[in-house]
Amino acid sequence: MKLLAFFLSFFVLATQDLSSIRQNYISAATSEQGAEELYKSLEGVSDAGDNTMVGYKAASLTLKAKYEKGLLNKKSLFTQGAKLLESVINRDADNYEVRLLRMSIQENAPKITGYNKDIEEDKKFLIKHYDSQKQDLKEFTKGFVARSALFTKEEKAVF
Repeated sequence: MKLLAFFLSFFVLATQDLSSIRQNYISAATSEQGAEELYKSLEGVSDAGDNTMVGYKAASLTLKAKYEKGLLNKKSLFTQGAKLLESVINRDADNYEVRLLRMSIQENAPKITGYNKDIEEDKKFLIKHYDSQKQDLKEFTKGFVARSALFTKEEKAVF
């Protein structure tokens, strides 16, 4: 019985942690302090760890790059984050949340980076697999889609 309680409490804590990371991700997009806090909270995540957490770690690097001083520093951090994100997607192509993160990053990445080639593929994937996601991830997706300029009015209605 104690073992069951331990696993249930671990699951609840993990879910709450992911929920707060999602909120921090939203804040990080518009705030240097938010980007730094997200980065710090995820820098200890192993690159070989949980794919969703590694996806957020990668996203935190790209967001940190947004506020970095100097073009070379910006480019280095952004490239590091994008490569890490692509490695996660290569090992777990069906991870809905990581694909959502990539789409978010690609929508907002400066055109000069050239990091925007998977937008249509990810959009189709998100639309196709939306109904099979957990409710909290559906809500997170709805928030992103509502703010995104990538979706038509008809596509937004799917969410």
